[in-house]
Amino acid sequence: METLRKLIIVVALLILSIFPIYAEEESEFDSNSQYYYQLCSSNSLSEEDKKTCDAFAAHLAGKSSSLREQLRNIEAQREEIAKDIEKAAQKIRGYNVEIQILGNEIGVLNKNIEEKEQQIETKQNEITQKEEEINALKQKVKNRMVEAQSTMRFNKLLDFLMGAQSIEDLIRRSNGISSIATYDNKVRQSLINLIHELEIAKAELEAEKVVLDENKKSLEEKQFLLIVKRKEAELVKVEYLKKEAELEASYGQIVGDLDGIKKMIASIADKLGNIPSSSGFIRPVPGARISAGTWYYPQSFGGGIHLGIDYAAPKGTPVYAPANGVVILSVDGCGDGYLGNTCGGTGGGNAKGGNQMAMIVRVDGKTYAVKYYHLLINTPVARGTTVMAGDKVAETGTSGNSTGPHTHVEVFYLGTNSIADYVASWNGDMSFGTGWGSATFRRLCENGVGAPCRVKPESVFE
Repeated sequence: METLRKLIIVVALLILSIFPIYAEEESEFDSNSQYYYQLCSSNSLSEEDKKTCDAFAAHLAGKSSSLREQLRNIEAQREEIAKDIEKAAQKIRGYNVEIQILGNEIGVLNKNIEEKEQQIETKQNEITQKEEEINALKQKVKNRMVEAQSTMRFNKLLDFLMGAQSIEDLIRRSNGISSIATYDNKVRQSLINLIHELEIAKAELEAEKVVLDENKKSLEEKQFLLIVKRKEAELVKVEYLKKEAELEASYGQIVGDLDGIKKMIASIADKLGNIPSSSGFIRPVPGARISAGTWYYPQSFGGGIHLGIDYAAPKGTPVYAPANGVVILSVDGCGDGYLGNTCGGTGGGNAKGGNQMAMIVRVDGKTYAVKYYHLLINTPVARGTTVMAGDKVAETGTSGNSTGPHTHVEVFYLGTNSIADYVASWNGDMSFGTGWGSATFRRLCENGVGAPCRVKPESVFE
């Protein structure tokens, strides 16, 4: 018997492990749905938040065949979106605006629903009170009718009047009878008025319930639309990031105003010779979170080629020089960006980089190039600025081809020539001779390739 009992317990545990219970998670989504709608309307989500929003969408889809069908239709568009990814990326900006508007409208509707529910509760209490007053008056009228039938018949009324001892007594008795009749009439009229008010209150209550139902229906439609738009925007973003490296290569690879840069460098040649070599690299954005590593994006971002490291931090977070060197490129003037934004190209830099910088630095007797993208407007230091390791050179932003505040960092090993020697021979290539897209993988320092080659930032900053 004991053996059988243990066997039953084991089987039960196996069943539970195969079919996990999600009641707690579903209850969390249902009880705090407005929090999750607000969270998922954000344009920049962490990896954890993205997983949460995907789970929330799946939870809602499980409860609505309409939403389920819409999400399936979006997934079916993936191939079509990938065919013209830049056109699709332009639509994302509109989606993000729509998502923000929907989020605001959902907030207003939730407030309206809350107010309407309070009004309905107040109206229901008012109706209950009137019903109690009506019942009390009905009882009073009923009692008066019974009393009148038993005491106020004509003969008794006549006896009451004839019992007067004087004219004054007769008038007083007559006035008393009249007052009683007037009071009864007032009670009856009050009852009629209350019944009329009750009918009006009930009609108003029903009208408010209709408005509440309409608001709730509109809310659900907008909430579902928000989820659908976010899903579509996320799909386009993933497909875009898969091709980002190739798209970057299709834009200008040579820095703008190369002659101006060379003249500037020539004018500070004496200073360049006095820049001491750093004893090591320092992290560009201390305390920032790595939202995407080097060579490839996370699978949640599509797994496409990613030639640098992304340090996610709030807008305005200081960005520091990684080593001693000089700024050879500084692009400014770009506001907050979006997927597909090409503002950086107009300033002579990388088209997708927004506000950006390129520095040539010396570390342990070797020369490196370091690029920063997506900086905050009006914060990058000017080209020609000599910097020491740890100097503040900009602030974190979200300019250019960016969907949230972060600093994109790339590192290149250029050899042992001095900063001045390298700049004098530089042809303006923003890849510093390592190539673009998948071709750059032939020039990775970690594979034993000599200069020029790309350095994995994590290997020097972390």
